[in-house]
Amino acid sequence: MALALHPFVIGQPFRHKYLDQALAYLAAQPDVWLTTSDDIAQHYLEMRGPAPMSAHSPI
Repeated sequence: MALALHPFVIGQPFRHKYLDQALAYLAAQPDVWLTTSDDIAQHYLEMRGPAPMSAHSPI
């Protein structure tokens, strides 16, 4: 799950404490993978197997 944070909503100083608490809770869960979009793309490419041949690919 990607977590998008809009600066207008989360950029308020009184909300920082609650964002920190929520992120700490999520990060502490055993099945949560904290990563980057590049790592997600790499994982996808490794897990999907070989790419199917395109109809326009030369044989």
